[in-house]
This record gives sequence, C-alpha cells and structure tokens, in this order.
Amino acid sequence: MLKMALAAGAVLSLTVAGAMAQPAGARAVLGACKPDIKQFCSEVPPGNGRVKACMKAHLPELSEPCKEALFQAWLNK
Repeated sequence: MLKMALAAGAVLSLTVAGAMAQPAGARAVLGACKPDIKQFCSEVPPGNGRVKACMKAHLPELSEPCKEALFQAWLNK
C-alpha cells in the first residue's frame, strides 16, 4: 500500500521536463513502464500531462516493475 502511494507521488511528480533533467531515471521509468503505457494509455495523445494522468488513473493496475521504477525515480528525485 505504501509503495503504491509513493508510486502515485512519483507519477504526479514526473513530467517531461523533469524527465529531461534526469535522463537516467526517466529512461528507467520509460523502460519499465512502456508496456503499461501501451496497454493502458496508447489512445491518449501526449502533452499537457495527459499520459501522466492516464497512468495515475491506472496506478493499481500498473505492473510491479513500473511501480518499482516510479518509486525509485521518486526516491532519487
């Protein structure tokens, strides 16, 4: 439960601009979450935080590797 809450915070705090500022963390999140983004948010046009909002809406359904990458990105922020 705590991990899910922290992952939610990570999803909220990660932005494209933030991802550019932290390329290693952003690459790890993208690599781990790419299948989840494809599964849950492939119809969502990027920009204006829409993909981030979609991922947040599907947080309980995200894979464990994606949640872990988001958690680690949040810890290293």
